[in-house]
Amino acid sequence: MNKIVFGFDQEFSLPSAEYEQLAQRFKDHYEFVQLDANTVPNSVSLENAVAFIGAPSAELLKKMPNLRWLQLPSAGANHFAHHPNLAKEVTLTNSSGVFGVIGAEHTLALILALIREIPLYVKQTERHLWHEGDRCLQIDGSTFGIIGYGDIGSEIAHRLKAFGARVLAVKRNLSRLPEDADAVYTLADLDTVLNESDFVVNVLPLTPETKNLFDAKRFAAMKDGVQFINVGRGGTVDERALIDAVHSGKVGGTALDVTAEEPLPENHPLWDLPNVLITSHSLGVGPGKYKRRNDLVAKNVTNFIMGKPLKNQVNRELGY
Repeated sequence: MNKIVFGFDQEFSLPSAEYEQLAQRFKDHYEFVQLDANTVPNSVSLENAVAFIGAPSAELLKKMPNLRWLQLPSAGANHFAHHPNLAKEVTLTNSSGVFGVIGAEHTLALILALIREIPLYVKQTERHLWHEGDRCLQIDGSTFGIIGYGDIGSEIAHRLKAFGARVLAVKRNLSRLPEDADAVYTLADLDTVLNESDFVVNVLPLTPETKNLFDAKRFAAMKDGVQFINVGRGGTVDERALIDAVHSGKVGGTALDVTAEEPLPENHPLWDLPNVLITSHSLGVGPGKYKRRNDLVAKNVTNFIMGKPLKNQVNRELGY
């Protein structure tokens, strides 16, 4: 009998009642197998596994030669889109749409922290210093370039508009003007957006096209004193170029939820930049994501078994 495998870990799990409900509903057609992350007991064979829910290791992928569908717990799919152990015919789906609200709230927290110089005051609090900052900014009347206008990017824009911001959206296709955006561009016009933006918010996935997209030339195209926020993927930024741009004053402040290497090494120079805030890839942390992701998994399992189209299919050529 074909198997649907759930590779759950501490971060990603389906409530036992929902899991049992799915298993019971489709028991005549599929065997449901629940693993502890990537640990496979010797008594369990995955030869007939046709679907996997989770983020399997390279070794685990080798044990599933008949895999037809892989559902990821994350929105990012770059690690699996071109994975050598994942056959090209395997359908890859991600958890896009799960992180929109909490991701936008996290990003807004970073923006507010930068404009009110919170990193400075945190350091002063630790040292018991009472000094008033002199570089406060404001959202109202400022221009925000949101680079990557998907689920999270559009939710960020929705909140920024309530603060009175002007929003320039950068997305792959110019099908129509997105809601909450004042203008829309493609990556071909990225420099135009960077030149006009007081704040640059990077929400891009990591693909061959976006790797080190924000390099020295891109930072040079930005306004002097720009605030740079990265909540996309660390590999989209040339971190040496970012460090140089901060030290030169081109970038006035930076907030990073992601870095090229994670965890960021203790001695990495990013930690010691002036007016920097690093939040340890915690954008997705929050109570709301679990129900949305559980609903997505349950829906996709049902669709897979019933032969219906799966939600959140990844274009494996593009990487998202």
